[in-house]
Amino acid sequence: MKAVVAKRRSTALQVTGLHRVLPEIQALIEASREHVVSTANLTLVWLYWNVGRVITEDIQKNRRRAGYGDQLLRGLAMALIRRYGRGFSHSNLNDARRFFEAFEILQPVAVKSGADAICPPLASKSVSSRISQPAAVKSSRSRIWRPVVAKSGDRINIDFAKDSRLGWSHHRILLSVEAGLKRRFYFDQAAQQRWSKRELQRQIDRALFERVALSRDTRALVRLEKERGPVETVRYEDAFKDPYLLDFLGLKGAYSEKDLEAAIIRNLEQFLTELGSDFCFIARQFAMRIDGDDYFLDLLFYHRALRCLVAIDLKIGPFTAADKGQMDLYLSWLKQHDWRESENEPVGLILCTSKKRQHVELLLGHGPHKMQVSEYLPPKRLLEDRLKLYSRMLAAEEP
Repeated sequence: MKAVVAKRRSTALQVTGLHRVLPEIQALIEASREHVVSTANLTLVWLYWNVGRVITEDIQKNRRRAGYGDQLLRGLAMALIRRYGRGFSHSNLNDARRFFEAFEILQPVAVKSGADAICPPLASKSVSSRISQPAAVKSSRSRIWRPVVAKSGDRINIDFAKDSRLGWSHHRILLSVEAGLKRRFYFDQAAQQRWSKRELQRQIDRALFERVALSRDTRALVRLEKERGPVETVRYEDAFKDPYLLDFLGLKGAYSEKDLEAAIIRNLEQFLTELGSDFCFIARQFAMRIDGDDYFLDLLFYHRALRCLVAIDLKIGPFTAADKGQMDLYLSWLKQHDWRESENEPVGLILCTSKKRQHVELLLGHGPHKMQVSEYLPPKRLLEDRLKLYSRMLAAEEP
């Protein structure tokens, strides 16, 4: 009996301790997550701003050389993508240049030259001081601020102490907004209300700036916005799904499917170039900017006999209508930007591989005739067999 009573007392003590300690530990975990996300976000923003600075300064030094800027960006993109991933594509580097020209980062610490130039954006505050006050920063999600009048040519100041939740993806979206008062308005709203990047794009699409500027009763507008439901705010787990951040951190494990795609693409590239001299390799992960978004075509070839570009896209999974729509988008872009009148229009190959089956879809559009294409391109059956072979080989190599 005494043993039972002692056990119950022990359990009661454990429960009492749990209720006392658990909230404090949970607060530490949440605050630490906030700190990690803020640091990662700001470091990436700081990096791209400085990349833009270096590029801008070099272009200005060589401004008398025609076409130098574009050549520099393309050369940098080829070298950096190979080592650091898609986050340093031609379009992303160009956005970094525009970002530097449009924004000014208020440096929290003195910037030094050489190896000491890279300073953590939050270095001016200790980790312990940040974590000990997790509730210190409060958002004003229920408020909509009227635009502050400013000169259209002014650069927007980024204060790392206040704007810690705006990542590189946020700033890329802001670059698509016309400079001046409108861009400043969306920047302030996103920072103050901690909008996610999807919410920022949604509010831009819904013309919040124009509605606020024309409204005589902002309180009524606030009520209307509340009726639409809560806005989507930044969450720490979303930050580590951001492809720019994952590429920047070198977290290859988060892209196991992408690794599989990359391995199959390398094999396909070698296979097609070995078929003969007609297949001329142009690019892997060919970058296209369409309606403000970046797209990457897996392989781009030029076929000498067909006299056309051949766009190849690999999909892990069964073929869907969305895959066809995306390839149509690629072909339209290629026709508009890379097609020459002496050539036939581009053709597309969609290669789908899954555990159950492999599928090859050919998209011609107004390109070469189907009979002509079937004469020069590898048969669908051969490509499907190759996909199956590469998938099995890679599966066998997994530990």
